Amino acid sequence: MLTLSIERLKKIELFKNASDAALKEFRRLARLKQYPKGVFCIFDKQPLDSVFIVFSGKFILYKISAAGNKRVIFMLGEGHILNDHLTKDLPSVINCESFEDSSAFVIGKDAFLDIMSRDFYIMQTVLNQYTLKLRRTFRQLKNASTNVGMEKKVAAKIYALGRQYGIETEKGILINVPLTVTHLSEMLGAQRETVSRTIKRLVNDGLINYKQRKINVPDMKNLADFYKKEQKL
Repeated sequence: MLTLSIERLKKIELFKNASDAALKEFRRLARLKQYPKGVFCIFDKQPLDSVFIVFSGKFILYKISAAGNKRVIFMLGEGHILNDHLTKDLPSVINCESFEDSSAFVIGKDAFLDIMSRDFYIMQTVLNQYTLKLRRTFRQLKNASTNVGMEKKVAAKIYALGRQYGIETEKGILINVPLTVTHLSEMLGAQRETVSRTIKRLVNDGLINYKQRKINVPDMKNLADFYKKEQKL
């Protein structure tokens, strides 16, 4: 049984407005598992009978190409469900590993579905998460076009990360995730050298600052205007 209080669980977006009864049942049935940085949570083609929900840290979901290259599809933080499906008895179609020292709730799939069926808010939030994932997938497919320049792809990805993980500072929006050029290249499905050159151009143009694996965006609107302008070309 989880030792976390119901009040603490309600600070997680997934459970924000859930009933006390649903959270008591979740506490009884779920366990909290620690994942040091770089540890697999889910393997591609792995049969799954549990649901994984991020409590702390971040996880990356990715595929391995036929050439053996990693393509990161999502980076997910607190409150996000890591499974690619819940209702079908199918194996996973993606790998998932901890991006940093992290932890996740693990609960039986049937037990979680039963809790969802008795709490509309949890069900609605889960559906919202899957809808957002689908929309983000569509945007990634659009940006994957060979007609889209690399500067636009990198700018769009940095803008998305700024929206998702950015914190306001005196110097703009700081993406509060340590990102190497390799991480960005894996998110974009591009060569590391190409991404490195593109980042330098964006820095020289004053659109971003990049130092010690941290990206700062001085003006998100300028970055968005750059992306939108490029989109029309």
